[in-house]
Amino acid sequence: MVAIQTETFAQVREEALPLTRAHWDEVEAALHGPETAPLDAEQYARWEALDMLHISTLRQDGRLAGYAAFSLCPCPHRPGVRLAALDGLYLAPGLRGGLAVLRLLRQAETALAERGVGLIQYSSPASRPCDALYRRLGAQHTESIWHKEVR
Repeated sequence: MVAIQTETFAQVREEALPLTRAHWDEVEAALHGPETAPLDAEQYARWEALDMLHISTLRQDGRLAGYAAFSLCPCPHRPGVRLAALDGLYLAPGLRGGLAVLRLLRQAETALAERGVGLIQYSSPASRPCDALYRRLGAQHTESIWHKEVR
């Protein structure tokens, strides 16, 4: 049985660690290298305390099998609009290819709207584009994002 709901970071913190590790190894390591702690749990806890974090989860038979995490802030380019930016999206391999991710993100969108969010920003690594998924949700391609590390 699959259940999709909103949960707090405090509720999922320990259970999410293996998924965030798998997410990093699968998607981010090729871009950024191996990481010993792919999630800054203390930062997520701070965001949650400031009402700046939203997590929608997918559970299969009660076990955490996916998440969509968003950071929330006032939109700097649209006064009066609260922005939710996708920070992480992951589904266990056995749940991919069907409608689970679509259901997860639709639940997140509904929950975010209930929290006063007026704009959702979706992103995906260049190595794993999610364009078709985001279009299916009704999102529009509005910009490209480039990163440069400076030291």
